Amino acid sequence: MKLRDQTNFRKFRDFARAPRFIRRFGNNESGVTAIEFAILGGPFFVLLFGIIECSLIFFAGQMLESAVDEVGRKVRTGQLNNTLTEAQFKQEVCTTAVILFECNDIKIDMKVAVEFDDLGDPPVPDGNNVTDYSGYSFTAPCPEEITMVTASYEWPIFTIYVSEGIYPQAKGKSGSAYRKIVLNAISLFRTEPYPASAGGRAC
Repeated sequence: MKLRDQTNFRKFRDFARAPRFIRRFGNNESGVTAIEFAILGGPFFVLLFGIIECSLIFFAGQMLESAVDEVGRKVRTGQLNNTLTEAQFKQEVCTTAVILFECNDIKIDMKVAVEFDDLGDPPVPDGNNVTDYSGYSFTAPCPEEITMVTASYEWPIFTIYVSEGIYPQAKGKSGSAYRKIVLNAISLFRTEPYPASAGGRAC
């Protein structure tokens, strides 16, 4: 008898001596697919939903930036002049980005400055995921003024493990079922020399 045959015989003999409930597993392959799916299904769905989550974040950020750029162009050219109010500006942004955003939750900041260096950065969340918007204000620009427009929106994230990887500060608040990240869209420009309106901010 060949060595390989002897080895196979010993394995068969040892298996035949095993208790009956163990021997049943030797020929029973039902449920293998379910077990494999249970092992691989969790990581697969986390990865799948993470890809969808990241895609939505990038898409929402791009839509917010496009909306701010479009409305900022109207401010720069004087279509929205020094009579502009914060509510009017927010409505213009919401009209463009209404599909993904709650209009009332969009934070708008418009500042004018003499020099570009006088303008600061938008706020970011602290370690407790709290963002301070107290520095936000709204000043309608006059002709030939340096202007910076910032729109901020707290976007919810439901795939917890993904949020920890792409945005470590996206921590859930107490009583909240999801985490949030802050999307910021900024448009920086100098307004054109259009005729100022007498009914708005004094220029």
